[in-house]
Order: sequence, then structure tokens, then C-alpha cells
Amino acid sequence: MIGKFTLENYFQLHDGKAIDFRLRVQKDQNNQYSFYIHPQDVDGETWDFKVIGNFLECTTSTSEALNSLLVDGETLSNLDKNVLFLMIKQVAIKIQELETVNTSQRDQLFKRVEELEQFQRNYETAQEYERDRS
Repeated sequence: MIGKFTLENYFQLHDGKAIDFRLRVQKDQNNQYSFYIHPQDVDGETWDFKVIGNFLECTTSTSEALNSLLVDGETLSNLDKNVLFLMIKQVAIKIQELETVNTSQRDQLFKRVEELEQFQRNYETAQEYERDRS
């Protein structure tokens, strides 16, 4: 199973919609090449790639790539099984991340509620003490 989106996935996304594409190549301070690709003269997605020797690494964020792949049913029918498995895997990872965040937020909320309840008890105790003194 693939672990990253590929240039082939990008072409599958635009299958039947575009045949000409624009590439914009960039070279960074370390002489590392990267480029982005976009369909020429038609609407479509822009993905970024880093060139590593004869290999390409898609650097477009997973959520952006998934959003572009989920455009319509026709697009899904053009994708191979590996891409669909990758999409499912990335959605599962995102769900797990959200569950972790929600658990952390819930724990923080419970702790804050406990602190407020303790503050209220202390306040009521102080009021009773003051009433008893007077």
C-alpha cells in the first residue's frame, strides 16, 4: 500500500478534465528542486511536489489532497484501490487525532469544573464563618 499521494494520483484526479498542465519549478538555498502543478486553462487542483533524485514526494497536505480527491463520484471511480485505501487510512488517522484532542479538552474541562466547585465550597465556608463571627 502507498503511504503518500503520487503524481499519478494527481493525473487520475484530472482524468478526462485536463490534458495540459503548468509546472512552476523552484530551487531552494540547498539546490533542492520542487514544483507545483496545475491544469492549464481549466479549473483544477494545485499540488506541490519535492524532487528527490528520480523520485517525487507530494508535499501538499493530506487534508488538502483528500479534499481535492473527494470532489465527486466520477473522480472516485477513476481512482485505484491503493488511493482509496490511503484515503481511508488518512481519515482514520484524522479521527484518532480528533478523539485525542477531544479527550484532552474533556479532561481539562472536568478539572476546571472541579476547581470551580472547590472554590464555591471554600467561598460558602468563608461566608458561614463570617456569619458565625458576627
